[in-house]
Amino acid sequence: MIRLARILVSPLDVFDEIREKTPFALPFFTILGVSLVCFLFVFISYDDLTVSTVQDDGSIASVVSYDNIFHSGLGAVYVWVWDSIWTCCIFLLWTCYYWVMGKVLNVVTSWRNWFGFTCWTAVPAILGLVADALYFKLTTNGPVVSFALLPWFHLSPNPNALVDVYWIPISLIWTLYIAVNGFTNLTGKDLKTSLMVVLPSVVAVALLQFLPGAFFSP
Repeated sequence: MIRLARILVSPLDVFDEIREKTPFALPFFTILGVSLVCFLFVFISYDDLTVSTVQDDGSIASVVSYDNIFHSGLGAVYVWVWDSIWTCCIFLLWTCYYWVMGKVLNVVTSWRNWFGFTCWTAVPAILGLVADALYFKLTTNGPVVSFALLPWFHLSPNPNALVDVYWIPISLIWTLYIAVNGFTNLTGKDLKTSLMVVLPSVVAVALLQFLPGAFFSP
């Protein structure tokens, strides 16, 4: 667990320790675990806004359905499962990108190591999840309807979600910082080359924030 904190401030040292065999379990399952806790924390209260919106649409059956789901906490699990699937897909695509770029740059390392590298670069998401959960719990009268696993995928129906305005750029820059240092350590390439490889992938991941809400919103 100490490595999770160290990767945020000393990525070069951490990647130097795990260069030969980059583990993925710790960051990957920590992100999923923290996200489940945050989802339950946010969704467990009653969402008056959601129910009133459905009532305005005239769907009484939907009102009852939403009522039961959010009171029982199943709404949190439902969204968490879909967002977990989406996050896994993003990690896999992200890993494939680095694996292909590694081949182009003649870097000899396994796909598993690239997957571990991808998971470690996403560690800032843990802080983002906690920040989002606390912010929305303290500033809204109910749970957030759409709450994604990683802060740069976050889709909030709350127009006053200032936490997104400040946190998403911070988390992206933080991820870029970790990824560039990690890529440099893992491949032996210079910082310029690493930045040219990493920057497009981080930007692409940021753009993907619009897709979960389109396909996986409850």
